[in-house]
Amino acid sequence: MPKISAPEQTDELRHSERVSLTIADLDRGFRLKSRTATALTFPLVYGQFGANVDVTALRAAGNGSVLTYAEHERTGGPLAVGAPMDVDLAIRHSELSGAGLGDLAARLGFECRYDLRSPIGSGDPKRYRDIADPTPSPCGHGRLVLTLIRPFGPVTRRLVREPLPETAHLRVHPLDPPHPTVEELSTVPGALTEATPANVESAGWFGLQHTDTNQYVFSAELLRLLEDHATLLVGDAGLAVAGHTFEKVAALFKKPFEAGSRYVVRGRLWTDEQISLAIVGIHQVSEDGVAPQPAVYGRLQGHLDS
Repeated sequence: MPKISAPEQTDELRHSERVSLTIADLDRGFRLKSRTATALTFPLVYGQFGANVDVTALRAAGNGSVLTYAEHERTGGPLAVGAPMDVDLAIRHSELSGAGLGDLAARLGFECRYDLRSPIGSGDPKRYRDIADPTPSPCGHGRLVLTLIRPFGPVTRRLVREPLPETAHLRVHPLDPPHPTVEELSTVPGALTEATPANVESAGWFGLQHTDTNQYVFSAELLRLLEDHATLLVGDAGLAVAGHTFEKVAALFKKPFEAGSRYVVRGRLWTDEQISLAIVGIHQVSEDGVAPQPAVYGRLQGHLDS
């Protein structure tokens, strides 16, 4: 496939957008909820992707993209209801394996980084709309990794290893560090003590309300489920749920869920006097039973209120 020379290529896609914070976006400490940040930024990322890449031609050629990794970290606060929040996006066409273009292990996709900023609020429930400092302050950041695939192609050609005509105008960058692994997400620091003697389970079904127009369960719904199960672990460990927050959520997405899918969530919790770490997996359930490996791997780092 002929390659476009570097001067004709776009280095990265950048976009900024301003939204207003609502009551449901903030927790009782007036900090931005992780579930708000991910649900908000996903559509903005996909919107910029669609505005700069011919998605219709991409799909007509048998190609598509899937979210394979997401992370969000909360910072700052307190914020104010009704205050503006600035969302800054930077999207790069990336080689995800770290092997580089031309290598047999290469796979292409997009790394999307975002930063969120909003003015500091009063932190007073009686003055929840008051802004104490109008200067936008960091309140969260994260990244998403989308992998290009040929969903209906032969297995040997399922991953996209060379730039496509529809993406050739975007310069390919190495992903630094390479695409996160299950081993990374599952690593537990030696200083932490296990607070759950065994896997704690919950189960359920996904309905139409969990899906999006891509026909699968919306990724932000899976991140919410990871966070909800991690909270269950905190409660089952006898810790103060109301005094606990998850500050960083990261997840690897291996297989999608559909409406009508059954799932089982399994997780374990480790803590010390101040921090917590939950490792959670969402498993698919079929007539043969629960899949041994999770379809979604989650790592949630929290803070215990002393």
